[in-house]
Amino acid sequence: MGTQDRDYNRGGGAGDYGEGGGFRRAFRRMFVEGDNFFGWSIPIYRLAGITVKIHILYLAYVAAKLIWPLAPGAVGFWFTAFFFLSGFVFVLLHEYGHCFACRAVGGDADQIIMWPLGGLAFCRPPHNWKAALITTVCGPAVNLALAAIFAAALLAAGAGWSAIFFNLFDMWSGTRDPWFDQPAAYWKILLYCAYAWNVYNFLFNFFLPMFPMDGGRILQELLWWKLGYKKATLIAVNVGLFVAVILGAVGLSTNHSLLVTIALFGGITCFTQRRALAMMADEPAWAYDTDKGNKGFGPPNTDPATATQEKAYKAALKRQQKEQEGQHEVDRILDKIRDQGMQSLSGREKSILKDATERGKGRG
Repeated sequence: MGTQDRDYNRGGGAGDYGEGGGFRRAFRRMFVEGDNFFGWSIPIYRLAGITVKIHILYLAYVAAKLIWPLAPGAVGFWFTAFFFLSGFVFVLLHEYGHCFACRAVGGDADQIIMWPLGGLAFCRPPHNWKAALITTVCGPAVNLALAAIFAAALLAAGAGWSAIFFNLFDMWSGTRDPWFDQPAAYWKILLYCAYAWNVYNFLFNFFLPMFPMDGGRILQELLWWKLGYKKATLIAVNVGLFVAVILGAVGLSTNHSLLVTIALFGGITCFTQRRALAMMADEPAWAYDTDKGNKGFGPPNTDPATATQEKAYKAALKRQQKEQEGQHEVDRILDKIRDQGMQSLSGREKSILKDATERGKGRG
């Protein structure tokens, strides 16, 4: 999953990890300033300018799952530990795919949060459909590449094609391949599980058209190409709400609590996004559809005087939005300097700060 164009942890992003007691700040956010759900996370390391955090719910969930194998007849402790460790690594690589792709198209990405439903990459790609689509697609592309690598490893080790093309409704169907009946080796099951895990992660993220899953974003970004941002988002969130209802019904009927939880989270995310779109209703549609396709939802205006006024208003609004975005970026850079020092700035961030300083002197 990727979280684009949003900053849930404003003022508490990458700077939570590093000098000055990052863990103390994390606990302060949770127990003193705990009004931000995504702020209930603990930084574990920082690499390539990206801070990786673990949500406290994730820690509690893993702890509960590791205690469960102690019950009679349950899956072994070490197998469960491998399952969660490999899942953590694969999800983390997925989120790094979002982050590095976002940077490659000119955006910013500086934080990943791991939580029970997967991961969240905090990406801010340029506001156009192509940059957003590249940022989104590169997450599941990582899992697809990993699945191909593990599939090749299985075939090279002697497994048959029935282990590769297994029944998606029965994960363990692939282990019925005769290769698994040969002298038992625990590593065969682990290798197969790593392959199957990435297959499911790719399919689930890529083909489930519901926010905040990658499939929901891909649908929105492809529609954005032809219909404009606002109309594309409206269609995507409506589709997502419908999918959430279906997924929740399937989860309830099959007694699958994880599907129900995902459906609830996806439904809430889609509903929240739809409410945000409703707040845009009083603005001209083209204020949000600046890319391609629709430049509004109503019939074209043929009055030259009105068209001139709308053109002037549009230009003024774009200037205002650009100034607001620039000020937001300057504020973020200043927060970063406060938390990590001037040496933490990238060349691009230094250039933005220099331009803002010069503009301020010009106004003075």
